[in-house]
Amino acid sequence: MLTLGKVKQTLGAVALLAGALMAQQASADTLRVCTDPDNLPFSKMEGTEKGVYVELAEKVASRMGSSVEYVWWLSYNQRKALRNTIMQNSCDAYFSLPADDEYRVRGVNKTPGFLNVSYAIVAAKGQTFKGVEDLKNKRVAVLHSSPPHILLVTREGYTTTSFVSQEAVFEALNKGEVDVALLWGPSAGYENMKHEQSRWQITPVKGEGLGGAVAVAVPKSKPELQARIEKALQESQSDIQALTQKYGFPTSAPVELALQPSSAAVHTARVAPQKSGFAKVAASSKDTEWLLAQADAPDAAAGKVFFNNTCSHCHGTNGASPVSERDIRKLKSRYKENWKDTALTTIRNGRPDLGMPTWKGVIKDQDIQNVVAFFETIQK
Repeated sequence: MLTLGKVKQTLGAVALLAGALMAQQASADTLRVCTDPDNLPFSKMEGTEKGVYVELAEKVASRMGSSVEYVWWLSYNQRKALRNTIMQNSCDAYFSLPADDEYRVRGVNKTPGFLNVSYAIVAAKGQTFKGVEDLKNKRVAVLHSSPPHILLVTREGYTTTSFVSQEAVFEALNKGEVDVALLWGPSAGYENMKHEQSRWQITPVKGEGLGGAVAVAVPKSKPELQARIEKALQESQSDIQALTQKYGFPTSAPVELALQPSSAAVHTARVAPQKSGFAKVAASSKDTEWLLAQADAPDAAAGKVFFNNTCSHCHGTNGASPVSERDIRKLKSRYKENWKDTALTTIRNGRPDLGMPTWKGVIKDQDIQNVVAFFETIQK
C-alpha cells in the first residue's frame, strides 16, 4: 500500500526525470555559438547590425532545425578565448578560425573553409593594380607590424607610413597624406561603406600571410554535430555571399601580391663575433682569413627616412615623442656611453612585453645601422 509520502516521492522522481528529458531535448535543439561581442563587421552582441558570423550562425542553426544561444568572449587573444569557451565545453561551435591546417587547436576540429578573407588595397576609384610593383613610388599606409608592413619594409623601392589604427589610415587617405593603404579587407570594406560613403576602391589581395579561408570550430567529441554544421554551411553559400555584400567585404578578384625574396645578402652564416667589424670569408686555400666586412657606412639621412616611415607612429616624427620613455632624443642621457649598443639590441631583439616588435631578420641590418646613425644626430 502506497503511503502519501511514497506518492510524493514517486511524483518528485517523475518530475525530475521529465525535467532532465526536457533539458536534454532543449540542448539538442539549441546550437551554442561562441563569438566576439564587439567585432564588427564579423560579430556584435548589441545593436541592429549583428555581423556576418552572427547572422550566418542564425542561418546555419535554422537549417539544422535549432535555435541559437550565444556565448560572448573577446577574441583579440584568440587562443585564450578558445581555452575559456569551446575547450571548456561552454559552446558547440566557434565562429570562426583560420581553416589552414597549420592552425591547430587541441580537442577541436574545423569545418572546411566557408569564406575567404584577406588584406586589401585601399585606393582612389579607377586605379588598377596588377601586382606589388604597382605600389612602388606610392606612399603606402600600413598598420604597424601587420604582414603588409613587414613585407614592404624589407624590400627596396617601397615607401610605407605606419599607423596604429585603421581610422588614422583613412584620415591620412582623406587628407592626401598617403596615396594608398594596405588594410584588413573586411574591416576596411565595412569602414568604407559605413563611414566613407564608399568613397574608396577596396581591392583584395592574395599571397603568403595575406589571407586565407575561415572555418567553424567544433569539439572533436561531436563529429555528428560537425557534419550537420558542414551540411548547413554548404546550403548557405548564397546567404554567405549576400552577407559579405551587406557588410561591405571586398568581393572582386584578388590581386596577386607575391613578393620576391629580398635581394639583400644574408650575412648570418658569415658574420664574425659581434662588434668585431670583420667578416669571415673563405680564402682560395683551405685556410680562412679575416677581412674587413664590405658593409656600407651607416647613412644617417637614409636612417631618418626609414625611421619616419616605419617607427614614427610610436616614437614621434624624428624621434620626438611626447612620451618620455619613447623619446629617442633621450637615449644618450638615459644609457650614457652604452646607448648605441642598447639601441641596436632593442631594435634587433625587440621588447615584446612593451609592444616593441623584433626586427632582426625582418629588416636589413644596414637599415638598423642607418637608423642608429640618425639617432646620433638628435641626441640631447
